[in-house]
Amino acid sequence: MDKSFASLLRNSRLASFDRTLPRVYTTPKTHKKVGDWGLKRTLPTVIRTRYATVSDLDTAEHQTPWQSGEGQVLFVKRWKENFPNSKKPVPRPETEEHNVALMTPAEFKRFLNDIAKKAPEFKSKLEKKELVPEQLFEYLNIHFNDKPATPVVGPTYSEYNQGWGYPVPGRILNADKHGHAVGIGGVVALLSKHSAIGLRNTGDRRVRTFYVKDAEIDEEGRPVVTVDLHAPGSTVSSIMEDDFTNASSAYAQSKFGSMSADEMFRLKPRRDAPIKEDNENIEPNPRHQLLMARINGLLNSTEPKE
Repeated sequence: MDKSFASLLRNSRLASFDRTLPRVYTTPKTHKKVGDWGLKRTLPTVIRTRYATVSDLDTAEHQTPWQSGEGQVLFVKRWKENFPNSKKPVPRPETEEHNVALMTPAEFKRFLNDIAKKAPEFKSKLEKKELVPEQLFEYLNIHFNDKPATPVVGPTYSEYNQGWGYPVPGRILNADKHGHAVGIGGVVALLSKHSAIGLRNTGDRRVRTFYVKDAEIDEEGRPVVTVDLHAPGSTVSSIMEDDFTNASSAYAQSKFGSMSADEMFRLKPRRDAPIKEDNENIEPNPRHQLLMARINGLLNSTEPKE
């Protein structure tokens, strides 16, 4: 009994709580009705969400501050649904590595203070011939890579690999210097300029089909997703054919929309056919005189009387 209690306590949320590691907690509905979340004290029974984050187990006011964790859970579900191929995790090294190239001035100053404490031990190993001076960086686990030594990965991973280039629904939000921002399940993806051949009506926020090229989390914990407007393997001719097929009739009747492939590469300039004038824009309105008379009457009625 004592061993089982010790094991339960050791694996409980109360004993494993770490305020430096944000976690999302949940509890069965029967426990939620009485406010039992497995913490030091019960939480309010009026909590509507099934997920909560806790910043401290106890405060000076004898409270357990909490917030809803619904957003984090939904983000993970959306990420897993839309980007199942986020890169797999890499085993972390047993010893902490220090990348001097990516340190800020304040971090580098703190690092110098920390390694100064190891100087006597390193000198002692040199005297005992256990190390040589060239092993200083190896002894301190220092490297100078421009990229993080341990890649940052996505929060969830699929049990299977379906390959890149799969379709996802999204909307074009706005344009920037790199291309277009695309909203996909609450994540802003990048549609680069060279991946948006044939794109028109960028202000139209209708749902379109995009194809995922890459999805990961950068070193600052932000999602980075790149998409393409066309499916993998699409050729330029097929893109142009689809582009002209889906074009509006007004554009198809213009000099560019009706241009063939031979005419596009012809060196001599093409003589455009005379444009047929629309009589509706030339003939005057038959009620023109009546409308002008009514406008003149309104103007005279608004003039101030002397």
